[in-house]
Amino acid sequence: MYITDKSAKRSASAPDMSSLARRSFILVGALLLGAGCGPTFDPASLVETTRVLGARVTAGTDAPSRATPLPGETASVTWLVTGPTMPGPQGWAFALCQPPLPGDLSCGSAPYAIYQGSDARPVVALTMPDPGVLGAATSVLLYGRICDGAAPVFDPQTGLPACAGGAAGTTAAVSIGVGGTETINHNPTADRGITLDGQAWPAPDAAADPCRVGPVVIAGTKDHLVGLTTAGSDRESYTSEFGDPPVATPEREALQLSPFATAGKFQNAFAFVDAGDPSAAPVPEMKWDAPAAKDVAAATPITFTFVVRDDRGGTDWTTRTACVTP
Repeated sequence: MYITDKSAKRSASAPDMSSLARRSFILVGALLLGAGCGPTFDPASLVETTRVLGARVTAGTDAPSRATPLPGETASVTWLVTGPTMPGPQGWAFALCQPPLPGDLSCGSAPYAIYQGSDARPVVALTMPDPGVLGAATSVLLYGRICDGAAPVFDPQTGLPACAGGAAGTTAAVSIGVGGTETINHNPTADRGITLDGQAWPAPDAAADPCRVGPVVIAGTKDHLVGLTTAGSDRESYTSEFGDPPVATPEREALQLSPFATAGKFQNAFAFVDAGDPSAAPVPEMKWDAPAAKDVAAATPITFTFVVRDDRGGTDWTTRTACVTP
């Protein structure tokens, strides 16, 4: 999954380049912002503006949710849009197309279909092309634009999505694997239990004030430990072809966790659970630093978002809230 944010203010470390062909990933802001000396950028985990953080493909009505729709099957793609406060409706437009090469994040021909709408959290309801149309293709691409406070349009020259009047927006694309007997993949489950500094951290109550129900952290404190429980079943086994001539090789997925918060700083942009981890319920941990005391004048709610991805396009996310005090 590829996202180019409207803001060029931040950059995120990329995952291991050897696995990008089969790992969902995000590039936020301008690509490869200065690797040497230069200005200090806000951390990739900091959510200061409306941002698109992920996409989840859900095929059919299977449980757990399947990320690989069959040819001709209906599916939905839900985009995770967040911000310092709950974003309002986002105008969006997407094209379902075939990339020129596997793994390419652009449309190589006229789209199979186009979709438009306006939602705070865009959901694209689509139908996969029939087998005769797909041919030997193993994936399709959903490529589009999510517009922040503007209407989406389709460029008359290229046929690709854009925002009316050149308004701000986010270009986003997700590769959707074509399901089959040997290519079933399910989305992982993000919310299997989260802790903050060793204490259970329950899901937020939308009707409650985080500064009344907690947890509470003190501004300027560092190294708060966030643990996110996963399950071995989130890392599915599968077979891929390797070598020359190709040989069927058993593999297992790894997990990538991306943390975000509306204040403070996560010390690392990613955490991982390796494919070979034998634990039944691994708990990767991430350290978070509260915002500086000078930046907190009163008790302030903070929203945390945790996105979990497997190696083959499966995605899920969950949120938590806390309160920072002077």
